[in-house]
Amino acid sequence: MRFRPFKLKALLPYLSAALIYPVIALITSDQKLLKFIDAMTITGFVFLILGIIGNLTRHGDFDITEFIARRSLKAGDKKTFAAFKDDKEQKRKDSANYPFLTGIILIAVSALLAVIFY
Repeated sequence: MRFRPFKLKALLPYLSAALIYPVIALITSDQKLLKFIDAMTITGFVFLILGIIGNLTRHGDFDITEFIARRSLKAGDKKTFAAFKDDKEQKRKDSANYPFLTGIILIAVSALLAVIFY
């Protein structure tokens, strides 16, 4: 897996969204660190799954499904599948998989915290 043009500015919204649930678990729990680590692990796996689905989409695995759905919804659209696929590849060329990277970061940090404190 390649992380194409990595930009920290684009990763920060994903990390901040991923940390909402762990921070809430940290604030509201009696066993703060344990619940924080558990919440980070759960959120990390959710983002990892979203990243895997995003990776499948980036590689064009759902292009034919999207083409058929768009064509059935727009009756006047006469674009061929080859032209549709070329347009999609141009859009995907410089996209990075930030949800996958966010999931890896959260799981690694939660594993590190678990090893250090437990």
